Amino acid sequence: MRPYKTAAAPLALLALMVMGGCTTKTSDPAYCGVAQTGYKNDLADVNLRLSQYSACVSRSTGSAACSAEFSALQSSQSRLESSANDVRQYCKVTP
Repeated sequence: MRPYKTAAAPLALLALMVMGGCTTKTSDPAYCGVAQTGYKNDLADVNLRLSQYSACVSRSTGSAACSAEFSALQSSQSRLESSANDVRQYCKVTP
């Protein structure tokens, strides 16, 4: 038996597992309220983190490092974008 055939089986299995995890979520209108609540909570968190970062920058006059506050703001923004995607997916607007 050639060695490349042995290695191909685990790689093929790994590829199938990865592809199986890439399925898109189904749209379920019952989740709309949960998505909207998540969005509102994440928006409030972005506002809080933005004010914390802004206060740090204002206090620093260029001398203080505000990387922790900025990192927290980036994380909050990422969660907000995810929540916005959930709202778009689950809360379909009817024309």
